Amino acid sequence: MNIKSTRPAWLSLLLLALAAPLLAGSVVRAGSTREPQTLDPARVWDDSSSFYVLNIFDTLVRLDPVTMKIVPSLAVSWETGADGRTWTFQLRRGVRFHDGTPFDADAVVFTFQRQLQLSGPDSPSDSPLFSEIFTYLRAVRKAGPYQVQFILSEPFSPFLSSLTVDCAAIVSPAAVKKHGAAFTTHPIGTGPYKLSSWQRNKRLVLAANADYWRGRPAIDEYIDTIEPQVELLSKYFQDGMLDILSTYSISKMVSYRKQDWVQVVAAPLYSVTYVVINAARPALKSRGVRQALCHAWDPRALTLVFQDYVLPIHSLLPPGLAAGGSATPPLDFSLARAQALLKKEGGAAGRELEMLLQRDDGLLFQLLSIYARNLKQAGVRVKLIRLDTREYARRVASGDYDLAYSGWIADYPDADSMLFPQLSQKLQQQGFANIAASGRQDLLDLLVAARREGDAHKRQAIYREVDRAFVTDGLVLPLYQDKRVVIFNRKLANIRPGPLGKIALFELRMR
Repeated sequence: MNIKSTRPAWLSLLLLALAAPLLAGSVVRAGSTREPQTLDPARVWDDSSSFYVLNIFDTLVRLDPVTMKIVPSLAVSWETGADGRTWTFQLRRGVRFHDGTPFDADAVVFTFQRQLQLSGPDSPSDSPLFSEIFTYLRAVRKAGPYQVQFILSEPFSPFLSSLTVDCAAIVSPAAVKKHGAAFTTHPIGTGPYKLSSWQRNKRLVLAANADYWRGRPAIDEYIDTIEPQVELLSKYFQDGMLDILSTYSISKMVSYRKQDWVQVVAAPLYSVTYVVINAARPALKSRGVRQALCHAWDPRALTLVFQDYVLPIHSLLPPGLAAGGSATPPLDFSLARAQALLKKEGGAAGRELEMLLQRDDGLLFQLLSIYARNLKQAGVRVKLIRLDTREYARRVASGDYDLAYSGWIADYPDADSMLFPQLSQKLQQQGFANIAASGRQDLLDLLVAARREGDAHKRQAIYREVDRAFVTDGLVLPLYQDKRVVIFNRKLANIRPGPLGKIALFELRMR
C-alpha cells in the first residue's frame, strides 16, 4: 500500500539540497537566521555581511586569530614617518584577484579612493564606518608598482590596527567597474573563498580559492542555509544536515552538551550590550536621576535569562581591550539608593519612561522586563516598546526615546573602537543608540586627544577616564559582555572565534 507523504514539496527539495553535500568530505554546512545585507566591504554594517567579507577579501594587514597581534597580509612590511602622518607599505607580489586581475598598488589606491568618495558628505552610502574610523585619512598614493603611502592629517595611534577592519578590505578595480552597484552581489577579492552562488533568503555557497596566496583552503565548500526559524535550524543540525549553528536556543543547550558528537564553544567578545539613557530628555537631565536608574539594575537577572552565555560587566571596555583592566567602579544594585536619589532629585519619579528595543530581541525583552519591575519598585514606571528594525532606527536617529537598548562590538582591537562610536553623530543618525545627543564635548575632546597620543600608557589612562564618565554619570548602563556561541559537529576541528567574533574559514579543518 502506498502512503502519500504529508511533507510539503518545498520542504522535500530543501532536505534533499541539504543532504546532497554529505557525499563531499570537505564541505561544511552552516545554518543562519539572517543573510548578509551586502558583500561589498564599502557598505558592511551587519555581522552576517562581516563574516562573508572576511572570507572573500583580504586586508593589507590582519589579526592573528589566536594572539590578536597584527601580522602581514597583502602588505609584507610597513613603516611610518617621525610625525606619524605618513605610512608606507610594501605590497605582496604575485597575488591575483578572483577574476584573474593582478593585485598591486593601483588596486590599493583604487579601493581607498573609492571609500573616501563613498563616505563623503554627498555620498548616498548608508554605512558611515569608514569615515568614522579613517577620520584623518587624506590621501593614498602609489609610490611604486608594489608600494603605497597613506597620508594622514593628524597622527592616529590605532591606524595600523584599523587597517584590519572590513571596510579596509581590498577590492578588484576591474570588478567594481564592471558591476557598479551590483558589486554588492558580485564580490571579487583576493581572499581564501569565492562567492559561488547566492539564492536570496535561501542559501549562500562559498567555494575555495585554489590559487590563494596562503595556500589552498582545507574546506572546499561552505554552504550556509538561511532559515529564520531557529527551531527548524536546530532540527537540521540534530538530523546531521548541518555542521555548524551560529544561532541557538538556550533551552536546547543542555541537550547539545550531552551529545558526544556536538561541541559548544562560548567565547567572550570585545562587545558590550547596554542601555543608553538619553540625557537630552527633560526628565533625565539630572545626573542623580540617571544614576538612580543604574542602581536599579540587578546583574543577577543575567543568570536567570542567559545562564552563563553572557558575562556581567560594569564598563564599556571588556577585559582584554583595556590594558590593565577597567578602572570604572560599578553602580551597585540598590533599590534603596535608587529611591533616595529619586526623592532628592525628583524628575523621573512618578513619570512613565519609554525604553526602545527591537522586536526580535526575545531574551533581551525578558531581561529588561525584570529591570523594569525593579524600576517600578524604585518609583519609576518604564514601558518597553518593541519596534521593527526600521522604526527603531528612525526613533533613535531622531532622539525620540528615554531609554534604548544598544550594543557594540569593536571593529578592531583597540579601546578607541569601543568608545569613539558612542559620541558619533553620524552613527546616531543611522539608528545606532549612543550618547551623541548628550552634549559631552569634553569627552569627545578626550577621545580625539587619545587618537593623537603616541604613548600607550597615556592613551589607556584617557580611555579609562572616558569610560568612567560614561558609567558614573549615568549616560549608559552596561548590562553584559557578549559571548560568541558556536555549536558544531565534532568532525570539525575545534572552532575558536576571536574576541571580534569572526570565524576565518581558512583556519577550519576536518578531523
